[in-house]
Amino acid sequence: MRLQEVEVCEYWSVIFSPKGVATLTKQDMTGFLSFRQNRRWREISKEDVAVDMPRLRTALGILIDEETSITERLDRLEPGRGTEAVPYLGKAKLSPILLVTNPRRYGVWNDYSERALRGMGLFPDFAAGDHLGAQYCAVNEVLLGLAAEYSLSLWRLDIILEQLARLVR
Repeated sequence: MRLQEVEVCEYWSVIFSPKGVATLTKQDMTGFLSFRQNRRWREISKEDVAVDMPRLRTALGILIDEETSITERLDRLEPGRGTEAVPYLGKAKLSPILLVTNPRRYGVWNDYSERALRGMGLFPDFAAGDHLGAQYCAVNEVLLGLAAEYSLSLWRLDIILEQLARLVR
């Protein structure tokens, strides 16, 4: 399993690098959204985020820009609110991209991880009006804490949280 994690992160970190994003194709993006190629997330491929490739490339360039705070990046990409938002490109697609590009820094926030964290009483409270960036930072802090406490990679933690979430349906 560790080998799979390393292979997937190494491969997709090249695709989602600044140079890779600049030349990203629709096939690249749909490949990432396919379980066959990402080998981890089965349910992120429902909607087509690659309808407007120039807009998607801009958004992904913002997402991977480590010179800018994650809060600011995600606020700009927040569906329905962000200035650079791409339809259907929300936290369940953005956070796996963050994970594969920086697997020690960013965890995955999706319905499974949220359900598991809520079930454990660990899901953070958000202030009224918090945008996606602040919300993600709060969730990611919990994910980083759990990974450190149990000596897990964020990839492995994501697998465990999904398994827990499936138990508490």
